Amino acid sequence: MSRPIPIEEMVRLFKSRHTTSHLFKIDNFSLLKKHGVEKVESSVFDLAGHKWTLSVYPNGHKSAKGTHVSIFLMNQVSVNVLLTYELFVVSQLERKWHTHGRDEFDTNPEPATEGFLRFISFADLERKGFLIGDCCMFGVKFYGIEPANPGTAECFSLIEKPLNHKVTWMMSKFSSFNPGKAHQSNEFVVGTRKWRIKVHPRGYNEEKDKSFSVYLSAEGFVKNAPNTKTYARFKLRVLDQVSWNHAERAGTEWFDAEPEQSGFADFMPLEKLDEPYLVKDKLYVGVEFEVISTTNYC
Repeated sequence: MSRPIPIEEMVRLFKSRHTTSHLFKIDNFSLLKKHGVEKVESSVFDLAGHKWTLSVYPNGHKSAKGTHVSIFLMNQVSVNVLLTYELFVVSQLERKWHTHGRDEFDTNPEPATEGFLRFISFADLERKGFLIGDCCMFGVKFYGIEPANPGTAECFSLIEKPLNHKVTWMMSKFSSFNPGKAHQSNEFVVGTRKWRIKVHPRGYNEEKDKSFSVYLSAEGFVKNAPNTKTYARFKLRVLDQVSWNHAERAGTEWFDAEPEQSGFADFMPLEKLDEPYLVKDKLYVGVEFEVISTTNYC
């Protein structure tokens, strides 16, 4: 199946026609299942005078796992009025969408979730033109509110081996680094996010004076990118400078929109922090991103 118009034009027209909606476009949809990503969450968006997120479970949630895509709407701040909304997935063949109809989001002072476990079957998603070119478009529309101009949209994608996916930090004059403090690399960009490698030369927390601790730290975002959660599957390494038998540990993390780190306090025992890793007072610490998520406005 092929689309009658380019996807970019489809998104533009949808936003102009549905001004009280938010579109959540997901590219490389098959990679979510391949890498076992259970849930994809949109950035926080403003509609109907409130803040929201959409969550999509590509392989289904709870009793729908393995048969249907699940989708949910969650308020991020208290809702003080009754709001009518509709969740949907957009056809890429004709001007229609799949929906379970309109529903009401009740007043709630706390974050609450509304949605459908069995929103659409895998078979219907592929057979009826909702998934084309490994891309699908979910969303929410509110009724009885002042229209935006136009509606809003974002694009989420998983990327394997992204640009600049291998970064190495050369720690020259390693003996000059204060062993009791944390040290971090210069900032670098992978995907739409800024990152640093962080180390504790003599260990962190319960591994103090026992291990060399290594972390990947998610920092800010590139210009105009939504501040939202970032998925990363990565390997942290201390390089073997003699035989290239590197010490490495693998990690998988959904990094919060706020700065957050993930890694290993017990990355390697302190007694191993010598040749072949530490040579002529130089240590090389690296990270390789195997998969990363990106989110952009579209």
